[in-house]
Amino acid sequence: MGAVLAGGINANAWIGLAAGLLVMAGGHSFNSFLDCSWTGLDKGKVEDRSAEKDYCGGQNIIEAGIVTPREVALNAVGWYVLSAVPVIYLAVKVGWPILLVWVLSMLITFWYSKAKFNWTHELALFMGAGPLAALIGMYSVSPSPAWWIGIAASAPAGLILSFVGLPLDEWEDAEANLKKGVKSVAYKVWEYGVDLGFYLLSWIMFVYLMQLFLIAVGILAPLTWLTFVLVPMFMAAVVFLKKSFRKTAGILVIIGACYPVLMLLGQILGG
Repeated sequence: MGAVLAGGINANAWIGLAAGLLVMAGGHSFNSFLDCSWTGLDKGKVEDRSAEKDYCGGQNIIEAGIVTPREVALNAVGWYVLSAVPVIYLAVKVGWPILLVWVLSMLITFWYSKAKFNWTHELALFMGAGPLAALIGMYSVSPSPAWWIGIAASAPAGLILSFVGLPLDEWEDAEANLKKGVKSVAYKVWEYGVDLGFYLLSWIMFVYLMQLFLIAVGILAPLTWLTFVLVPMFMAAVVFLKKSFRKTAGILVIIGACYPVLMLLGQILGG
C-alpha cells in the first residue's frame, strides 16, 4: 500500500517488502526471547505462562528446553542483519530516509514487549503493522513521499491487526499473564468480563467508519469499499466465538488478513 501511494509497485517495492518481512521475522523472534528473559510472560509452569498458539506451534519453546534464550536471541539478530541488505540497497538507490524507518521498525519490538505493562500494547503493534510498514513501502520507491498520507491510509489495516487481533491472541493468555501485572486493554476485556464479541465489533465498526472518511477526503480510492464484503463474515465469526473460541478465532484471523489485501487491491484498481 505504501508503494502504491508513493508512486507504484516496481522492483524496489518488492525489495522493500522483503526488508519488511525480514524485520518482522526478527521482531517475532526477539519477542519470544524478551517474553522469556525480560518480561517473564513465557516463564513458569504451563498454567503460569502464555498459552500455546495454534497458528505457530512454537510458543514457549525456550521454556520447554527445545532451544536456549541465547539461540533465540541470535536468531533474531540474524534476521535483522539480513534485513540490512535490502535496506542498504534501497538507501543507496532511492534515498537514506528508509534507514530511519528501518531502525524504528526494529526497535518497535522492544516497545511492544514492555508495552504489555504500560497500556500501550495495542498501540505498539498498530505502529508496526500499520504506519511503519506503509512507510517502508513508500520510501522504497520515493525519497520524499507524502508520508502523512501513508500513515493515514495504513491506519484501518493497522487497527484490524492490532486492536482487533490482539484480544483474540491474548484471550487464552489473560488468566496467567494478569497475575504478572500486564495492563493491556485487551487483557482487561477478559478480566472485567466485557463481552469479547461486542468489543471486537466496536473496533471493526470504528475501522470501517475511518475507511469511509479516508475515502471521502480522497486518501483512499473509492474501490477500497471492496473490504465491506467482509462485514457479514466478521459478524458471523464473532457470533460463533462463544461456541468454539479457538476454531472461530482462527477464522477471524483469516478474515482480518483479507482486509488489507482487499484494500490494496481496491487502491490499485481504483487509484
